[in-house]
Amino acid sequence: MSSAELTGWQAYEQVSGPLGPERNDVLAAMTAFYVLRGLGAKHVELKRLVPEWDRRRQSWQDIAAAARAMTMASGGVVNDPGSTEQEA
Repeated sequence: MSSAELTGWQAYEQVSGPLGPERNDVLAAMTAFYVLRGLGAKHVELKRLVPEWDRRRQSWQDIAAAARAMTMASGGVVNDPGSTEQEA
């Protein structure tokens, strides 16, 4: 998988939540909850262990801008017409 494709998937995941079967985040939180309770933690709340995903709708332009930003932040080169970066 290329770095550009990985960056695109990272941007998609930030917008739509975790990849994979739905609600695995809740199953992981429940596992952590019961492990912590089993180890003696008394003030653990399940809702504090479940991540809150940003579910607001974004345009494809916003998603593309996020992908470009992540690519540049990781040292990649953006090769699309919407880019303001110039190759050296």
